[in-house]
Amino acid sequence: MTAIMNVVFREHYFGTCRDAGTNTLYVMRVPGSDLDVAATRAVADRPWVKLQFVDAAGSRDQLMAFAARIRADTGEWRSKGVEIEAVTLAVDGTGVVVDTPQWASAGAEIKAKYGSLVAEVR
Repeated sequence: MTAIMNVVFREHYFGTCRDAGTNTLYVMRVPGSDLDVAATRAVADRPWVKLQFVDAAGSRDQLMAFAARIRADTGEWRSKGVEIEAVTLAVDGTGVVVDTPQWASAGAEIKAKYGSLVAEVR
């Protein structure tokens, strides 16, 4: 299913994860496409699989581009005394995670600059 979602629904698809204990497949996506219908069809012959759709803040591509934008600004942040150590995707699709030792003092400024796609500063 992931391969199809990455090609056909690239602008809406973030990712999937599975809970083996409950046979639930979580599909994280940006609402507003036929992705839900396609995913439901993809598992129709597997009645033991429970699908759960979860809204994501952006597609994987959109969030990767957003993370790259923050990474490109590391020099600017360094000049302010803020060391950006990593920018990664939040595994639940809620945005990006910014890792900095100055999280307590710079977190609000980072979130103010980049907005709600910054899921966490830590």
